[in-house]
Amino acid sequence: MSTQSPKQGQRFSVPAPFYWTVRAVAAGAPLFVGLGNLESALLGRKLRRMTIDRPVYICGLPRAGTTISLQMLSEHPDVGTHKYADFLMPYTPYAWNWIFPKVPVDAMRKPVPRIHRDRISVTRDSAEMGEEILWEHFFPYIHDESRVSVLDAGTSNPSFERFYREHVEKLLLIRKRSRYVSKAIMCVIRMQYLKKVFPGAKFLLYVRNPIDHVASLLKQDRIWDEIDQSDPRQIEIIELTGHHEFGKRQILANLGDAAAVREIRELMSQGRNVRARARYWAYVYRFVLDQLAADPDLASAVCVVRYEDLCGNSLETIDRIVSHIELPTEPFAATRAAYAEKLSLPDYYRPNFDAAELGDIVDVTHGVASQFGYDVAALAQRAAAQPA
Repeated sequence: MSTQSPKQGQRFSVPAPFYWTVRAVAAGAPLFVGLGNLESALLGRKLRRMTIDRPVYICGLPRAGTTISLQMLSEHPDVGTHKYADFLMPYTPYAWNWIFPKVPVDAMRKPVPRIHRDRISVTRDSAEMGEEILWEHFFPYIHDESRVSVLDAGTSNPSFERFYREHVEKLLLIRKRSRYVSKAIMCVIRMQYLKKVFPGAKFLLYVRNPIDHVASLLKQDRIWDEIDQSDPRQIEIIELTGHHEFGKRQILANLGDAAAVREIRELMSQGRNVRARARYWAYVYRFVLDQLAADPDLASAVCVVRYEDLCGNSLETIDRIVSHIELPTEPFAATRAAYAEKLSLPDYYRPNFDAAELGDIVDVTHGVASQFGYDVAALAQRAAAQPA
C-alpha cells in the first residue's frame, strides 16, 4: 500500500517539546479533563446546536489498511478527524485547534515517514487515531490483561459519555465539518457500546488474510523492539497516546477468555511468535463474528473491508465504503480516483515462514478466516511456493 515515498535514510524522531508536552498532559489528565469540561461550558450555546450525525469508526487489528483509509476519508469535505497535533492536547480540542496553528513551531510541518516504516508519510496535520487517550482515562482497565476489555451494550459510564459527546462536537465545530470519522482500532470490541451511545454509528471492520497479516504484525514487532532499544522515548510516547499493539510491550485484549490470553502469552514466552500472533488474530475476529451473529442490528451497521480488496479492487471497495457510511460521492470523486491509483499491495517485504509456521497459521485461523472468504490452506501453499 503506498502513499508518498519517504526520502532514503529519513527516520521519524520525537521532538523534545512534543515528548515533554505529552508526558505532562498524561500526568495531569484529571486537571485537563476539568479544563475540557470548562471549555464545553463556555461553548454551551454553540454545542447545543451541534448534532453528531452517524459517526464512523474504522476498527480491526492494525496493519489491515486502517491508516490509509482514515487518511483517504479525511479528504472528504464533510469529514472531521483527529490529527497528529491533537496528541499534544487531547482534552480541549476546540481551544487547542484554535491556538496551535498560530504557534510558530516547525515540528512536523513537512512530511516525515511514519515510525512504522510502511511507505506512509505524515505531517502534524495528518489524520490519526486520537481518542484512545480518552478511553484509557475513563476506562483505566481496558488495557489490563487481567480484566475483561470488552465494552458492550451493558456498559454505562455517564461521565465518559457526556465528555466524549462534547469532545466530538467540539472537534467538528472547530473543523467546520459535519461527520466524525475515527480510526479506533480497539473499538472493534466496543462496537455494541458505541452503538448504544450513538444509535446511528457506522463501523468499518478491517481484516487481512492471516498469513500476510501475521507477517506484517511480526515485522512491526521487530521494528518496535529495535526502536525500544535505540530510542525508548518513541515507544513511551506511543504508549502514552494509547497505542499498545506491537513489540515486547504489547497488551492483549481480554475478551472474556482468560485461558486464551494465557495460551497466547505462553506461546510468546516459548518464542512461537508466529502461532501466537495467528492465535490472537483468530481470537479477536472470532469474538467479533460471534458478536455480529448474535446482534443483527449491530451487524447492519458494520461493513467488512478486506485489505486485499482495498488494494486490488480499489474503486469498487472505496465505493462500498463511501456508500455504507453514507457520504456524498460527488465532492469525493477526485480523492476516490487518486487513491484508486496509488493503493497497492506492499512490495517491500513478503511472508517468509517455514512449513511448520505456515502449518500453525492454517491450524489456528482457517475456521475464522473462511468466514471472511479466505482459504488459508491455499494461501499457505502459495506462500510456500514463493522464493524467499
